[in-house]
Amino acid sequence: MESRHIEFARPDRFVAGAAGDGERRQFYLQVREGTLLATVAITRGQLTMLSLHLGTVLDQVSRLAAVDAAEGDRTLDVGPLEVPLFALFTANHLRVGWDPVAGLVRVTLADPDVEPPYSLDVLLTPKMARRFGTRADRVVHDAPACPLCAQPIAPEGHLCPRLDGYRAVQL
Repeated sequence: MESRHIEFARPDRFVAGAAGDGERRQFYLQVREGTLLATVAITRGQLTMLSLHLGTVLDQVSRLAAVDAAEGDRTLDVGPLEVPLFALFTANHLRVGWDPVAGLVRVTLADPDVEPPYSLDVLLTPKMARRFGTRADRVVHDAPACPLCAQPIAPEGHLCPRLDGYRAVQL
């Protein structure tokens, strides 16, 4: 079984984004290095966890090592995802690690369940990883959430489980 592996050692851009409305929103990660562009589908929950874990890793590195991985520059890439928006695979496995020799964060996205298995490695500077986390948080929280159950509200509203389905909540 041959696997497909792509590595971005010096990415120009690593961002999260979404397409669609309401509960039908699809989430993506996009990485560009020169003319090479890769898009990977990801769930809202995975995107949230990736953002949190990146922040945790950077905070620990900043505290334990002599590396400046603290929250410094918070400029944000607010540009749209690049088109065509075609996902190479859906990330089923996510891994975040710190390379102490290079002073970089390694993010690995993989889908071993497809034939052939896909994986994508992205090496990020601490600054780029922080910027990714900031944008990912905004992308995840962009849809209005129900004030009672915190689930996203579709444009046509939603039946809130906290109200036992008796009323539709609309904002």
